[in-house]
Amino acid sequence: MQALALCAVVLTRVGGQELNDAANWRLGVAAWSFNRFTLYEAAERTSALGIPYLEAFEGQRVNSMSDAKLDPSLSDAAIAELRAKLKSAHITLTSIYIHELSAEEPLCRQSFELAHKLGVETIISEPKPEALNLIERLCGEFNLNVALHNHPQGSSRYWHPREILRVLDGRSPRLGACADLGHWQRSGIPPLEGIRMLGSRLLSLHVKDLNEAGPDGHDVWWGTGQGDLAAVFREVHRSGIRPTVFAIEYEHHWEDNRQDIAECARFFREQTAAIVAAATQPPDPLFAGWASTDITPARPVALVGQMHKRISTGVRDPLTATVLALETRGADGRREPAILVSADLIMIPRVIQDRLREMLRPRLPDFDPTRLFLFGTHTHTAPGLVDDTFGELYDVSGDPGVMKASEYADFFLDRVGRAVEQAWKSRGPARMGWAMDHAVTGFNRRSVYADGRAVMYGNTAEAGFSHTEGGMDTAVDVLGFWAENGTLQGVVVNAACPSQEVEGLSEISADFWHDLRLSLRARHGEKLFVLPQCAPSGDLSPHPIYRQRTEQLMDRRRGLSRRQVIARRLAHAVESALEVAAIDPADRVVLRHSRVRVDLPEHQPAVQPFYQTDSVRPAEIHVLRLGEVAMATNPFELYHDYATRIEARSVAPITLLVQLGAGSSGYLPTERAVQGGGYSADKFIVGPAGGQALVEETVRQIHQMFR
Repeated sequence: MQALALCAVVLTRVGGQELNDAANWRLGVAAWSFNRFTLYEAAERTSALGIPYLEAFEGQRVNSMSDAKLDPSLSDAAIAELRAKLKSAHITLTSIYIHELSAEEPLCRQSFELAHKLGVETIISEPKPEALNLIERLCGEFNLNVALHNHPQGSSRYWHPREILRVLDGRSPRLGACADLGHWQRSGIPPLEGIRMLGSRLLSLHVKDLNEAGPDGHDVWWGTGQGDLAAVFREVHRSGIRPTVFAIEYEHHWEDNRQDIAECARFFREQTAAIVAAATQPPDPLFAGWASTDITPARPVALVGQMHKRISTGVRDPLTATVLALETRGADGRREPAILVSADLIMIPRVIQDRLREMLRPRLPDFDPTRLFLFGTHTHTAPGLVDDTFGELYDVSGDPGVMKASEYADFFLDRVGRAVEQAWKSRGPARMGWAMDHAVTGFNRRSVYADGRAVMYGNTAEAGFSHTEGGMDTAVDVLGFWAENGTLQGVVVNAACPSQEVEGLSEISADFWHDLRLSLRARHGEKLFVLPQCAPSGDLSPHPIYRQRTEQLMDRRRGLSRRQVIARRLAHAVESALEVAAIDPADRVVLRHSRVRVDLPEHQPAVQPFYQTDSVRPAEIHVLRLGEVAMATNPFELYHDYATRIEARSVAPITLLVQLGAGSSGYLPTERAVQGGGYSADKFIVGPAGGQALVEETVRQIHQMFR
């Protein structure tokens, strides 16, 4: 009696259509939860729980007055009586589980006819792949969906989402997946990960929460197990998918699990209400502040990057540091800040970032300095910031009149500190738009030969040349920021190419980023801020390793230097992106920022990195969400393959990745680069295993941002 009384209280709280209105979703019960009872009794129990939807399963006894079962042999009269029973109980049958739709057309057609007569919209099944051509045709004929169901590993072909995606590749959207979250947990697949893998192929769900992952896990009330169902529901909502039904399939306490089901329904109601509330709550107002400062040294310096000492003989063009201060402000006083600093330098060691944070702590008492991070454009025509960078290679103690790296660091920190302060204090209402275009800027610089060797800038005219080791990235990601009056204040430009076109000069230069600033300011005004980001390009360079003569001839025809050509391509991409970036006039966005320390495994045996100024353990990464935009840093010269893996798995519509951010920890090569050897693959501490760990953590952080 006590259990039934508690159940009644819960039912009062969850009753009726209220369960299904919040997110425009349908909550139902899988009749398998009541498999010890008839289908009529399953309908009565579901109705008493105040849940209006039910999923049937083939083979269940229909009612206690006969031995008839729910299968294609059921008479039309019995089906009519069943539908009348469901109607009187205010129950809608959404779907039916038929274990294996046959590859033989007469048998398969009978199953479709049964589903059609019952009025369901989706058949849940585990057919053999060779039946899918027939099933796809019948789906169109009967206007029905078929969702492939997963049982646990070892008992189902479709236990992993990858197999479902494989067999459904190229097929009609009427074919998809019924995600059984409990069986995923028993197979070691986190439900959230499975949902993200399926994407738009998700058609329906059997929802379970288990007390433990693994084959021995059993059902518990939703939200009390280890399935992270709240995150699953948020992900389904984020994806915009409206499944056939969220079916409560409670496979525990078989004799009477009504209170268990009621508690699951209560959790569903609470979560959907919270999801809708969050979705309908307008984001907080966005504020942005900009500043830039000249960081060109007034005295000669050692130019860092070419692995031999070059003392600057002059200034080809100025070096710039650009600051973007961001903040959203909630009505309740809640604030979310972040400050980005980009500089025309090869890298910014973490020790310099830490010094800047400490400098700013008393000057910006309303800002948490850990929310600030710096990154360089990776130019080879600028000074370093630490005296022992690359050991004694750039020691200038015996060069009269030459500024030491540590002296330049003091100058840099003073200039940048004031710029950060200016940007933070000048932040005002802003709106943001994003877009992507393309420009050819960076080329893979590792030549691979028939014997398996890989050589940095290797001769491609040799008979043994086979291919370049990796790909290239033509994407140019652009963020535009506008003031309230519609004036474009600044742009963030993200491209996978280090600024090394003039890397052999003995003059100070910002390389092609200077030319891009000139080009964009000529169109948008001298006050436009341009914040460069170097996307992962540890194995890329602006120098093509083949077609070199053709490129040179084309540059001459245009009357442009190579760096001007690169800037011209970027400018075209930025302008094209800006044309469609200013779509949303709203001045509110979601801003989230996470600073994460990741203890990446070291490569064994560890090889001395180029950059001796930073410890790589733990690596510091920053992940931002800015509206629909994801941004993530890493402290490495990261090989481009890793960026591809992150972007391919990111849930954000656009993902900006930034290398050599929040520190400088040397190259991070891929497995094939390590095997190939060569200049860039023998100077690293973190190797492929650490690279993949970085990928996994970055993807995880981005996913959390977009929950």
